[in-house]
Amino acid sequence: MSSGDSMAKEKGLFRAFLGAGERTVAAAFAKLAESDEISKTADPRLRLFHARVDLPSDDGSGFWRFLSLGDDIFAVLTDCSFEGVRHEHVVAEGLVEFHFLLEGPVALNLPQADDATAPANISLMACQQAFGMAYDVVCQPGAYKMASLYVRPALLEDSFALDAARGAVRQLLHPADGTMAMIEQKIDLEFLRVLRDLFGLGFEGRRDLPLAMARIVELLALSADAIDRGSRAEEDSIVFTARELAMFKRAQEILATDFSETLTIPNLARKLGTNATKLKGGFRLLYGTTIFAYRNRYRMDRAMELLVAGALPIAEVSHAVGFRHQASFTSAFRAHFGLTPKQARQRVSAGT
Repeated sequence: MSSGDSMAKEKGLFRAFLGAGERTVAAAFAKLAESDEISKTADPRLRLFHARVDLPSDDGSGFWRFLSLGDDIFAVLTDCSFEGVRHEHVVAEGLVEFHFLLEGPVALNLPQADDATAPANISLMACQQAFGMAYDVVCQPGAYKMASLYVRPALLEDSFALDAARGAVRQLLHPADGTMAMIEQKIDLEFLRVLRDLFGLGFEGRRDLPLAMARIVELLALSADAIDRGSRAEEDSIVFTARELAMFKRAQEILATDFSETLTIPNLARKLGTNATKLKGGFRLLYGTTIFAYRNRYRMDRAMELLVAGALPIAEVSHAVGFRHQASFTSAFRAHFGLTPKQARQRVSAGT
């Protein structure tokens, strides 16, 4: 469908956008299967399903692709540029989530076939919360391209040989009551090859649907191997309580308003009563970006407000948003807006 007006009830991500009453992945896919407004394909023999949902033009541009293998594997490919903030409330439904996250909001520049370098900002995050737990995901305006897989824990144990006897894997597959477990792993060129192939499929030929599912199964096999290697290295999963999940809202508020030089990640973690590892990992999961990138967006927006107001010299604007040296501020401002603070002020003065 070209417009989601009939299905969108709020500016949310795919669960809220589709208006799935239970706000679960399974409910969203059931809604897609029932809808007559959406272009979709299915292969009953292989239990495969695919649908594409376009983002309405007044919400931005791009689309989501939805793929499933029966009720064991669900995949959502996001290729959207959002005009405004998107919010989603995620409840537990007994699925392990795998997210291939970017330094959003940015476009995903997957390497070409002859590119031997792996972007350092792409990682795998796997998580699951116990029933009764919920968390909120917030995406700032901008371009997002990511793959999210939702898988039955029993399938991961039986078909992908994840060993629940290991502590980190056990926490992921069977989170304790009142907790959410998360594992983060850097991904290598094998992951990137599969992601590039998956996003490159046009879903125009009859073989594209089984090819897409083959890539998704390969991603899961690579993910299981990466998690297994991590658990052998005695790396624990990060475990969040409900209180810790709630604290990220406070972290968001502080990062959007406190631009002092002394606001470092360790200092912020101490202020919130957590540690830097949990703070960084949870923030990437819930907000799809790093703490630095999130804070930098608000610093630059505040700098632009002060420059437009015209009352402060550029050096004082620099200090007001936490930069000790004006040259560093100028470089950061130009990287964010594509022009220097002086040029921004001149354009405002000229009325352009």
